[in-house]
Amino acid sequence: MASAPLSTAKEILRFEGVNKIAYWRKFALLLGLAVTIATMGLLRNSGAVVIAAMLIAPLMTPILGITSSLVMGWVGRASMLIVIVWLAAGTSVMLAWLIVWIADVPSAILLPEEVLSRSNPGAEDLVVALAAGIAGAYVQVKKTEISLLPGAAIGVSLVPPLAAAGILFYFAEYARAFEASFLFATNFGAIILSAALVYVALSPAGTLFKKTERRLKFTLGMGVTLAFLFFVVVHLFAATYYRYLETRMESTLAYRIKEWAADVPVEILRVDVHAVRKVAEVWVLVDLPSDSQYKVASLSDLLPSHLKQKPFRHLALDVLGKDYEIIVRYQTRIAWLLHLDTQTIDVAPATGIPQD
Repeated sequence: MASAPLSTAKEILRFEGVNKIAYWRKFALLLGLAVTIATMGLLRNSGAVVIAAMLIAPLMTPILGITSSLVMGWVGRASMLIVIVWLAAGTSVMLAWLIVWIADVPSAILLPEEVLSRSNPGAEDLVVALAAGIAGAYVQVKKTEISLLPGAAIGVSLVPPLAAAGILFYFAEYARAFEASFLFATNFGAIILSAALVYVALSPAGTLFKKTERRLKFTLGMGVTLAFLFFVVVHLFAATYYRYLETRMESTLAYRIKEWAADVPVEILRVDVHAVRKVAEVWVLVDLPSDSQYKVASLSDLLPSHLKQKPFRHLALDVLGKDYEIIVRYQTRIAWLLHLDTQTIDVAPATGIPQD
């Protein structure tokens, strides 16, 4: 029978059958726990806690159910499951926001890296989602490979992007919240496509699409999925291109700052370039000789004269171009090198340069 390998069909019927209330309760409980764990893990910047949320998240089942429904030609069930998934996604975002609000997290704190990493999706995330979808569908079909399920769950990462979106909404980071939600949408579409390929490949040859009506419905469903993924791919490749551009400009700007400073010890704390907004930001520390602490002068007077001969704005213009704005944050500090054997004081070397 054509539907035999598609064990996910049983999960679809659990949303509709006699015991659907019990299944809905279990689904809601697991989703709530997963969102709570993911939100706290993201706030604590703990990858291990976030992984725990991935393992208990129940969203993979209805997404695979959508694929199974499309393959079997059950358009009504596929539509119902799509609504379920996106209602669950919206509820997850709101629950994450509520958790952060109840915890009264200060809105002025720096966002954890675990949150920020889910607000910058790229083409590599699409590749991961496609591979994870294949693994998840394969495990559903081949129950003997059930040991692969935890790895597939971790690879999919459905709930953490939603929790990150809720956190970012709380911090009024709406653009980043959209990107985190877009990461979930990427995983959603990629899983449907890759799982469909697995189900078709592992179904009995010549029987799955024997009926013309089922074949037409499957073609229609896959066409909609591919159209959705086309939009996703365009956005992700644009984001990947801008990320590459920003990384290249950041490294060039950091190198040129060191070159501009010459023998003046300068520590570059941070260089950020935002290619879309055309804004760059530089944080640096400039070391001053030890005798500067005994002088009464403005910071400008204490800086070495050769730094004033070519203003920093000329360097930034060469690297970034005239379309950009740049924010410069710099501080000075007193630094010196003390030779303990002779008790003499020299200019401190640049940070990170070992002395002979």
